[in-house]
Amino acid sequence: MRTDKVSALRTLIGASAVAGALVIAVAPLSSAATAVPAVPGASSTDVAAASHAAASPVVLQRLGGFFAQLGPAGTPLSVHAAAPAPAAVAAQAPHLVGATVPVYYLNPGFVTAPYGTTAVAKQEFMATAAVSASGQRASVWTARSTAHQNAWTEFNIASGSTETDMTAAAAKLGNGAIAFYEPQIHAWYGLFKDHVTPLNNDAIHSVGSAGISLVGYQRLVNGRYADKVPGTAYANQHMLGGFNTGPAKPASGTHSENTEMAFGAAGLAGLFGIGYAIRRRRGSFVDAR
Repeated sequence: MRTDKVSALRTLIGASAVAGALVIAVAPLSSAATAVPAVPGASSTDVAAASHAAASPVVLQRLGGFFAQLGPAGTPLSVHAAAPAPAAVAAQAPHLVGATVPVYYLNPGFVTAPYGTTAVAKQEFMATAAVSASGQRASVWTARSTAHQNAWTEFNIASGSTETDMTAAAAKLGNGAIAFYEPQIHAWYGLFKDHVTPLNNDAIHSVGSAGISLVGYQRLVNGRYADKVPGTAYANQHMLGGFNTGPAKPASGTHSENTEMAFGAAGLAGLFGIGYAIRRRRGSFVDAR
């Protein structure tokens, strides 16, 4: 009888130990299931101001010049392309299409923050699609003015309409879904509730065609970027895709708008200090990949 009692006691202790191990193993996952703060949306006032800035006569004129300098599909523009003739610019007759949308990028804080404390993405700028008379598409990027915080201004014109296209694709996932971009690998995702869905091929390569849970996505980007976020040695070296991105002087004779563009590009590239590309602006091509 004594032997039976000892055996039963050992079994109980063993079961308790296993249960304890399970509690310890499961606890981090349980805490990881905490809801993540929602990605802050754009106010209707800001959207209206950004849309108004994109539709200004000055921006439409720039769009005409931009479209006039575009070569055949897939042909990159030369860095110092000659200014197009006024007639060629006017012939483009550019106009904006669709709504102005907020554009979200992976939030550096999400990479290393405890799960449930930081939103996965943050707004970087607004985008408005534009089309030329010949059907070419572009995206006007607007940001809050550094001089007037209540005003918005155009800082980049990019080929294609990726930002608005991805926003529309994400909206199909459900009410409240957003699109966000992981610039280091050129991946676009749709976020709906606690699931991250790939929206382009680069995202499929990243998380698989079925997507990934938000918990899993944080683990993924933590592994990729935890040693590269602002404040790390990598970021402090001003490294961007292997190239130093320290302050540079504008080329002699350039217009002050180029300084504005560089400021905007530097701010966006500063997400992690690694790969980012400004696609095209007014006939110039800057690729930092």
